[in-house]
Amino acid sequence: MRTFFRVLSDAAFAGRITPLLTGPAPEAVPPAAAPTQPAAKPAPPKAGRSEALSLLAMLQREARLVDFLEEPIAGYSDEQIGAAVRDVHRDSAAVLERVFGLKAIVSAEEGSQVDVPDDFDASRYRLTGNVKDHPPYRGQLAHHGWEATRTSLPEWTGGADGAKVVAPAVVDIS
Repeated sequence: MRTFFRVLSDAAFAGRITPLLTGPAPEAVPPAAAPTQPAAKPAPPKAGRSEALSLLAMLQREARLVDFLEEPIAGYSDEQIGAAVRDVHRDSAAVLERVFGLKAIVSAEEGSQVDVPDDFDASRYRLTGNVKDHPPYRGQLAHHGWEATRTSLPEWTGGADGAKVVAPAVVDIS
């Protein structure tokens, strides 16, 4: 209150107060009784890793998916490819189940007739063919869709140099 009345009666004082009211907020001054402590340094940022790379690394480590996809297969017989696919398929499916817990969006058999809810979510249903302007919709299920029941990728604990490594080089020392 004293400041208010002084500003009204003392133009020089008002001139000194105006920057305080219109400028940036002053820094808080600690009470005199409180001991001053140096400001804590912020923790250095953790080395990040894309979750996509983490998933790819898991699929490589546990199912050799990258090795399989990067291998030129033109020179292999169908039997050789089939044998390799069996292991990659089994192990990749195990990774997806552990990390995502996938389940079908529509539980009906593919090829069966299904009703699409009037208030359907376009991210859950993709309508193709002769789609009318307004629901209700009924059609043949071409694919049941997938949704994750969880996402449990491990947190990256490595350094920045390894953040983009999908699989380390393996060197056998004899």
